[in-house]
Amino acid sequence: MWQIIIPILKQNNNFLITSHLNPDCDALGSELALAEHLDRLGKKVTIMNSDPVPNAFRFLDPTGAIKKYAPTKHAALIKKAEVIIVLDASGGWKRMGRVGDALAQAGAVKLCIDHHPDATNFVDVTVVDPDAAATGELVYELVTAMQGGLSATMAQALYAAIVTDTGNFRFPKTSPRTHLITAELLRAGALPYSIYRQLYEQYPRQRVRLKGHVLDSIKVVANGQIAYYGLDQATLKSYGVKTSELDGFASLGQEIGGVRIVIFCLQTSKSKVKISLRSDGSIEINQLALAYGGGGHPSAAGATVTGQLDEILANVVEKAKRLLETPR
Repeated sequence: MWQIIIPILKQNNNFLITSHLNPDCDALGSELALAEHLDRLGKKVTIMNSDPVPNAFRFLDPTGAIKKYAPTKHAALIKKAEVIIVLDASGGWKRMGRVGDALAQAGAVKLCIDHHPDATNFVDVTVVDPDAAATGELVYELVTAMQGGLSATMAQALYAAIVTDTGNFRFPKTSPRTHLITAELLRAGALPYSIYRQLYEQYPRQRVRLKGHVLDSIKVVANGQIAYYGLDQATLKSYGVKTSELDGFASLGQEIGGVRIVIFCLQTSKSKVKISLRSDGSIEINQLALAYGGGGHPSAAGATVTGQLDEILANVVEKAKRLLETPR
């Protein structure tokens, strides 16, 4: 699987690593671990995203290695890059936001490593494995394929990547492969209790209060098979919570017994809405995401569209009803 990528990594010296907008723990942990691996090989590596590291995940990057893209400041650095590696973000340069626009014009060799079954024709070389539970699994396998060692910081980053993208090892893609990899990460120094505490027990009080508000707002239709809820900017502002602090909110509806599809619509600006979709595994929810120009996994997908929150939420709910009615 790695025969094409490994020579590119060995033969070049200047690397730029990036991922999707509003990076989650899988994106960030994968970036940090791969960057350290390349650094240990003597390469020059820069990690650069359009959005800053969310507060909840800053413990993974205490030195601030991940840069927030600034066009003027980073133009020369992008031009100098020999290889650009896109992690956890197949589907096109738009998924990376402003930095994606700049990287699309760069003359570097472009690679993509991901577990999302989306289009990869925007890069030169791809390794996409939809059976992997997280991109962190693939980065681990790349490092071991190159006979690289795992430091404690790499193990911590990859363990956090995998534990979050598997929903603490409960999502359908969790496999024996997943547990074998995480066992090796534990041997290399990942500390489960410490990572769990950093991820799930360090939220500011206002986020916990907002979670209660959202839980109270959940509605169900289709005989309890669809749970849906929305969140606007005014409510976020009233609670003092940023959109980057909402990791996990898209799954709240899954706590309700009998729910097969969860729809969470978030107003990200005056005219933009982020649609997050989840399923219990019995419905391929990425079909619905594709209808809005998005993508993702059969059990977790999404899209960003232009429009008003209430109208879009209602529209997605109607499409979800029809999806349930479609003969399988």
